[in-house]
Amino acid sequence: MAPADRERAAAALHDAFARLAPQGSDAWNFLSAFTILGDRYGPYHPGQSALSGALEAERPTASRRGLRHRLRREQGAPSASGHTSELEEALGHVVEAFRFLSARVTTLEERLAAEDRPVEGAAWLVPARELGPWTGPVAAHVLARTPGGTVVHADCGEGALLEALSGRGARAHGVEPRGAVALRALERGCDVTIAEASEHLAGQAAGSLGGIVLSGVVDRLALHDLLPLLARCRQVLARGAPLVVVTEPGASVGGREPAATDLIDGRPLHEATWELLLDRAGFVEVAPLLGDESLERRLALSACTPS
Repeated sequence: MAPADRERAAAALHDAFARLAPQGSDAWNFLSAFTILGDRYGPYHPGQSALSGALEAERPTASRRGLRHRLRREQGAPSASGHTSELEEALGHVVEAFRFLSARVTTLEERLAAEDRPVEGAAWLVPARELGPWTGPVAAHVLARTPGGTVVHADCGEGALLEALSGRGARAHGVEPRGAVALRALERGCDVTIAEASEHLAGQAAGSLGGIVLSGVVDRLALHDLLPLLARCRQVLARGAPLVVVTEPGASVGGREPAATDLIDGRPLHEATWELLLDRAGFVEVAPLLGDESLERRLALSACTPS
């Protein structure tokens, strides 16, 4: 092909791409426009563009009329040469960048509007599930491993574990989101906060707790809520302090009512999954906790923070 034909073909291809522009995703076009702006008009290229020159020439004493005159002069190239000036190109890229940014924001808003939202107050749908025969083994394990400090139980239910811990000299605090259930624990003399576990732990200082027991709450949280809860437990526990998780077995939904089963995202996890999550959260010595399982089948895992 002759050089002239190649040039005409290249020009035709360029025009075709220009007619089809913009191409690619909103994110790609947004980054492309801002990359061009940064490369040509960024602060690391001072004085090398018509835009920089127009801004540099501006003085506090100059009139707005003088600035408009300079801008018109910078924009006068199209009438003389048929090409846009550097300043016009810069403004064009700004417009394009914000147009694609607007498109991305709109996409995110539409996606969020279409997502399911959890039912508020879902904890009220879960029937009160006490530790039962696990109360003794859990209390004995925590008391044997705690380095001192308050032991938190969430969800504490009617406070059986709190009584077992405080009866042997430990400082025990319960967290229970269901007000009627928490009231029964308070009537027994237990120290209880009516809140979600994540809300209560968020207000605790790092390394301040002597132990944490999680039951109930772990059976109704979705995985994306469970991970930050374990991470927060790791932060607020003292060195060597124990964490105990008592949960339903992997394939069961426990004693939930139908509405609770349908509306709550959380599903019981298998033992191997819990071991992985606790390990990834920074806990050590993860192992099953042995107890009296003759009355009910539940899974209990013990772990602790590194000492």
